[in-house]
Formats: sequence, C-alpha cells, structure tokens
Amino acid sequence: MISMKRHKEIMINSQESLERVLRIYPTWIQQEIDNPHPAGTSVKVIKNLQKRLDAAREIMAIRVLSGNA
Repeated sequence: MISMKRHKEIMINSQESLERVLRIYPTWIQQEIDNPHPAGTSVKVIKNLQKRLDAAREIMAIRVLSGNA
C-alpha cells in the first residue's frame, strides 16, 4: 500500500481519484466488517481505510468550500 502522504498527493491532484476513493472505500470497509480476516488483521485494515477515507472527505470539503469541486 502506498504511503498516506503519497495517497493525499494523488487525491489532491486528481479529482477522479478522489471521487473513486469516496465511492469505493466505504464499500471496502463494509466488506471488511462483514467478512473479517481469520488472522485478525481486519481491525488494522479498517483503521487504515477509514483514515484514508477521512483524508479524502477533508480534501473534498476543502474543494467544496473553495469552489473548486
């Protein structure tokens, strides 16, 4: 998985990537909740996905407020 810094850069520079994250990550989080990994890594995965989704929402909010959405 790419670093959080790189992930933010991609979302900032690409509206398409940002929209994809906002559309897909909630589904991935729900899938992880519905089908937990037997090794017990689901908590880490959900936390990581949620952190990235929160960053995407923050970037989108900034774009909307600045009129660039």
